[in-house]
Amino acid sequence: MTNTLIDLFVNHKSARAIWSTLESRYGGDDAGRKKYVVGKWLQFQIIDGKPIMDQVHEYENLVADVLSEDMKMCEILQANVLLEKFPPSWNEYRNHLKHKKKDLTLQELISHMRTEEANRLKDKKISNSFDSIKANLVEPFESSKNRFQYKDRKFKKGVQQKSLKGNDGKIQKSKQLCYCCGKAGQKAYQYQCYQRKNQHKSNYKQNIQTTPQLNLA
Repeated sequence: MTNTLIDLFVNHKSARAIWSTLESRYGGDDAGRKKYVVGKWLQFQIIDGKPIMDQVHEYENLVADVLSEDMKMCEILQANVLLEKFPPSWNEYRNHLKHKKKDLTLQELISHMRTEEANRLKDKKISNSFDSIKANLVEPFESSKNRFQYKDRKFKKGVQQKSLKGNDGKIQKSKQLCYCCGKAGQKAYQYQCYQRKNQHKSNYKQNIQTTPQLNLA
């Protein structure tokens, strides 16, 4: 006991009186600690993104803290509380355990959780491996497809350019069709039908000019 505390209790006549004073003064700390450890135990929650078993060990430590405060709690209750602390990704497994007829102790529940986590990690590893293989197969296929499309466009472009070139290697202009006969390279004014049309037009104009003269006569 420190000198300050001795000064506070020096006037007490017996050890019992000193003990009663100490208990009334500092006994409230024990009650506060019990509330604290119980609050931490009830607020505990398992979350996704962290190893499940590491969080389960944290829960076991909280249970040990509660028991160390002389608060009794059966293992069935410990297990059922932990069951309600499962993360959202474990909801289906939690419902599966709830439908079991036998009550599980805390250690039995932890054993089931350890097996379930190992199976989930194994399935995740297989899924990641499959996705990696799939990605490796798709990438060369897309690359080959793009190369083929590029070569196909290049080939078609070369064929078009080649078709426009003549024997001398120069690009030839496309030949227009004659609107009279439909032949390529034939010009309309060189064709007989065009000449006949022009002849008909000139005769028609001449007849129009002579008609008024006849009427005047």
